[in-house]
Amino acid sequence: MKVKSNLLLTTMAIFALALSSCGASNNSIIATSVALTVQAQDTQSASVTDTPLPLETNLPPVNTPTGNTPIANTPSANTVTAPLPTFTPLGSSLAVSTSVTKFCTAGATFTGETVPDGTIENPGATFTKTWDIENTGTCTWDSTWKLIYISGDLMGAAASYPLTYTPPNQTLNFSVVLTAPATEGTDTGYWKLESPWGLVFGDSDSGNPFWVTINVNSGTAGPNTPSVYGITSVTYDYSISYGKSGSCSPNVFLTTSATVTASGPMKVYYSWSQSDGGHSGGGTITFTEAGTQTVQDTWPLSAGHEIGIRWEDLVVTSPIRQDFQNLYARYDHECQ
Repeated sequence: MKVKSNLLLTTMAIFALALSSCGASNNSIIATSVALTVQAQDTQSASVTDTPLPLETNLPPVNTPTGNTPIANTPSANTVTAPLPTFTPLGSSLAVSTSVTKFCTAGATFTGETVPDGTIENPGATFTKTWDIENTGTCTWDSTWKLIYISGDLMGAAASYPLTYTPPNQTLNFSVVLTAPATEGTDTGYWKLESPWGLVFGDSDSGNPFWVTINVNSGTAGPNTPSVYGITSVTYDYSISYGKSGSCSPNVFLTTSATVTASGPMKVYYSWSQSDGGHSGGGTITFTEAGTQTVQDTWPLSAGHEIGIRWEDLVVTSPIRQDFQNLYARYDHECQ
């Protein structure tokens, strides 16, 4: 600062004059010393820079999180995290839930059906096919599981149908309304199940699909029956009983057994036709599903002498008349 420098020079000058009385010889030394001192002070003053103090700055207050203040990027107690996909496909019957550590397997077993194979339907007839399928896996079936068409005759159905709620070890009775083709012949459609993760599977025991097979054939339907069912075969067997005199007894009884196989639910009316031209009483056979039943008739031959070969035929009188000839179960009566 220049004010301080001038004051110092003045002081030094007065001091020099006071010493001048002490002798001229010391004047030059004193002058030189004063000059060097003044130079040093000027040099130091030049190197100092006045720096103003910073003004007070009003900084924004720091927000300290409290119990009610959410921190950035931190979910609050009400934040809902979207769940991961429920199932991840593994390319097999095994599925894994990724939101919860849980595994389940897909499996199904065929246990029964309506409209058994070979059922005769009128051309264009509408009928309902039902498969009884047990859930033998560990997954629960719901509407995300499907019955899907694979191949063969679609018979007027949709390509897929959602299943209904079926827990493991329960049986699903699944029905599909179908329409018989307009032309006569044998028609078959194949179906399988599909899981939500795209696994397509059939019967777990056999690996086969579930199918429907019908014979489209015109005929006369029974009372209140929209479909005509057929008897596919009749097989025979016989037995003989004698009186006390053995084969020469006048009391010989021929019992004929006829095993009837039907391709679907139906009521059959029948009678017996005998080889000597006579007829015997008949009866009815009621089928609730495709299968076989056996009926018998006992014919008293009443012959004590040789009468030759005897047999009985089964005649179906309704819903369609059919005569099933007995070619093998024939009794050749010989008196011995």
